[in-house]
Amino acid sequence: MAKDYYQTLGVAKDASNQDIKRAYRKLAKQYHPDVNKEASADQRFKDIQEAFDVLGDEEKRAKYDRYGSNFDQMAGAGAGGAGDYEDLFRQFGGGGGRTRPGQSFGFEDMFGSFFSQEEASTDEELELTVPLSHLSTNEKVTVRLATGSIQLTLPKDVYDGKKVRLRGKSSMRNRQGVAGDVYVTIHLKDDDQFRRVDQDVISTVRVHPTTLVLGGEVVADTLEGKRIKLKVKPGTKPGARLRIPNRGLSQSNGHRGALLVQLEVKLPEMDRAFYEEWERQLAVKE
Repeated sequence: MAKDYYQTLGVAKDASNQDIKRAYRKLAKQYHPDVNKEASADQRFKDIQEAFDVLGDEEKRAKYDRYGSNFDQMAGAGAGGAGDYEDLFRQFGGGGGRTRPGQSFGFEDMFGSFFSQEEASTDEELELTVPLSHLSTNEKVTVRLATGSIQLTLPKDVYDGKKVRLRGKSSMRNRQGVAGDVYVTIHLKDDDQFRRVDQDVISTVRVHPTTLVLGGEVVADTLEGKRIKLKVKPGTKPGARLRIPNRGLSQSNGHRGALLVQLEVKLPEMDRAFYEEWERQLAVKE
């Protein structure tokens, strides 16, 4: 007769591995002969173990879902059985046979060994927002943790959403007293100096009208904290952008965007008469 291992463990057929482990842990403790003295507990425990032997193994579970509980015969692979309690003890370090007189090996030892991986995570997560212009200073940023503040050096390949791992900085510890890690997700925000367009970064430089008309040079800041000179062609229009490849933000695939230097008009500080004369000359040419 076909066996329904999912029903034995009380889980749905689309249950996750973690759901299966939790169900097994609960039922195995409930029906373990050291705890449950009912006559049926012994067989119930074996059924639970048999079900977990299959559903707890991804390969066996896939064969079971396809062929049923006789998958070892149908697929030509042994599914394994519940066997004896000795098999269970041997699996979790209980030795090759039954416990000897004076030797203590109860179900708490067995489950403590297996389910140590089921401990709640000791890792923590937090988010950190950094202005784009801070990337050009190479200065450390302050990260406030539950255990105190630390100074963090931003990675050179930082991008929006990048995670940085701080080992052993969690406020939570496992049973052995070892602190978990802290994962810091970095977010980048626009500021007065830089702003983002996807992976490109825009930096605005104001120039005199004569530079746009006659051509010349401008100096722009980069995210690396350097200054570069760029040539402006004669007749460049206000709002034009000069593109410098591989000077923008890093991407998760290792590529970098571009730095876009946007040219805006900077009017010289002249008296009113200067601009009136300028307007008169422009009117004559038109």
